[in-house]
Amino acid sequence: MSHHRALEHRLRLVTNRALVLFVLLALAAGQLACDTKPENESVPTQPVTQTPTAIPTRTATHTQAPTSTSTSASAPTPTYTATPTETPTLTSTPTVTAMPTSTPTRTPTATRSQSETSVEPRTEGGTLIVGRGSDSVSLDLTTVSDGESWRVGQEILDTLVKLEGTSTKVIPWLAETWESVDGKTWTFHIRPGVKFHDGTPCDAEAVKWNFDRWRDPGNPWRFGRAFGYYEREFAGPHTIVGTKVVDETTFQLTLASPSASVLYKLSLSAFGFASPAAVMDQGAKYGTPAGTAVGSGPFRFVAWVPDDYVMVERNADWWGDGPKLDRIVWRVIPVSSERLVALVAGAVHTADLAQTDMPVAQADPNIVSYAMPSMSTGYIAFQQCTEPFEDPQIRWAIAHAINREALIETFYTGRDLLATGFQPPSILGHNPDLPPIAYDPEEARNLMAQAGYPNGFRTDLWYMPVARGYFPDPKAIAEAIAADLAAVGIEVELRTEDWGAYLGHCSDGRFPMWILGWGADNGDPDNYIGWHFVHPIGQPRTEDCYANDALVELLIRGAQEPEIARREELYQRAEQIVYDDMARLPIVWAAGRSFWRVEVKGYEPVVFRSWLENVWIEE
Repeated sequence: MSHHRALEHRLRLVTNRALVLFVLLALAAGQLACDTKPENESVPTQPVTQTPTAIPTRTATHTQAPTSTSTSASAPTPTYTATPTETPTLTSTPTVTAMPTSTPTRTPTATRSQSETSVEPRTEGGTLIVGRGSDSVSLDLTTVSDGESWRVGQEILDTLVKLEGTSTKVIPWLAETWESVDGKTWTFHIRPGVKFHDGTPCDAEAVKWNFDRWRDPGNPWRFGRAFGYYEREFAGPHTIVGTKVVDETTFQLTLASPSASVLYKLSLSAFGFASPAAVMDQGAKYGTPAGTAVGSGPFRFVAWVPDDYVMVERNADWWGDGPKLDRIVWRVIPVSSERLVALVAGAVHTADLAQTDMPVAQADPNIVSYAMPSMSTGYIAFQQCTEPFEDPQIRWAIAHAINREALIETFYTGRDLLATGFQPPSILGHNPDLPPIAYDPEEARNLMAQAGYPNGFRTDLWYMPVARGYFPDPKAIAEAIAADLAAVGIEVELRTEDWGAYLGHCSDGRFPMWILGWGADNGDPDNYIGWHFVHPIGQPRTEDCYANDALVELLIRGAQEPEIARREELYQRAEQIVYDDMARLPIVWAAGRSFWRVEVKGYEPVVFRSWLENVWIEE
């Protein structure tokens, strides 16, 4: 049986097993509800299963590439290691809690002979299956900003540098070393002999080709796509004004102004390098289910069936150590309770879970729970060129009308924090001196009356169609928000749509009011508050039509300032302006938590990068 047919067979078996297990799981959940679950949590009451489709075989050609040894390089600019406040460190010990005795465990295997039990467990191999709530939008990563696209694409594409994972220390990746004398011109020395998965060289010429595609609106290989992530990260003083191939393994880029954050930007998955030959050959199909994604990373693209799964396989010619897995499959399971069933049954090895499903996973002895610090913010945004949201009094009225404390108590874990500002405590420039945003319906009514809306108004509130840590149950949270707003005279119609369309329409400024969130991509404030509020002087942002030139000047200075203490002061002042304007209403600083089956080995709970090249399945 081929690898792909064997995988398909296994998925069907475990999915059927999940149906049987779910009945027993529901009985156990009743006991768990009495013992460990807060009153406001619920457990799934009926299973809904997905039948896996046949997984097609799709191979990419590749050529054996020489192996080069990784050497370390220290960044010429200071690095910032995030120190979470009131949150556990990244190196926290995973917790495993025993399941009540009424919950079934995995069926024990038959007794083995002495010779069989003495066999050493394997230290590599296996297929990792990931359960997620929605599909990727595109694997042409610079054109998207959603985590579902990045989590797949980062396994396929290499970036120049990466972050270490347990800190924001910049480490070598495709570039072995780098230097800059003035902070404007940066020279990167590429590992020699690296190949893309199609066998073409991943050298300085290929790196330059990718940068030129990203930065030039007239480039013929953009296929009409918007490269919004590049345009946000490399705008204004960060604009790349020149790219140069010095020699086969030396690439140079020049910025408009000195930058203290350029290495952090270049570590982002969005700036992974695609094979120029593959992009030119596939045209507009590249990065879509009709095409492929071709990089030089630890895994090669195999197949993408929309709204079902994406599969990658081991790149045996990768320049780094590993990967150890044979392949990775990301399966779309839209409902969190179904992902829980699949995780408990062993149909998936890890899954994104809603907060209400976490107690069952935490109580299963076959599942390991990892705690992460608060590195994301869930918020409400306003289109400020749409009445009445152009008035900060209305935005503050909404802030006072919503019982955010009740939202935290109802929908989040004890480690998630009520947000007072936009940036969480673990991000440089967090302002601890911002006053709490009080729940005060009477003040909300007063502010609306002062703004000319004594009887309230009607509007739409758009909510995400997928669960995230910052909004683990978006529809229910939106319903609670709508009830609070109705109590002060604001009638809202709740609306949602497909995830890809939702993100696009947010960026286009089509929604009057919506919920969304942001997780730190690299731990630098320029990628947090800077990403959301920098705009050209005198020109409002398309997304929310918010414009504050004084804020932009602070953010630009913060991104250029090399001294850490000075940067922190600038970003704290920027936080105060965002708070005063109520440019976004922060709801929660969400703490991360991930769940992995015990047979997954080698995993570490890191942030800002993947760790999957180090993982294997013990079977």
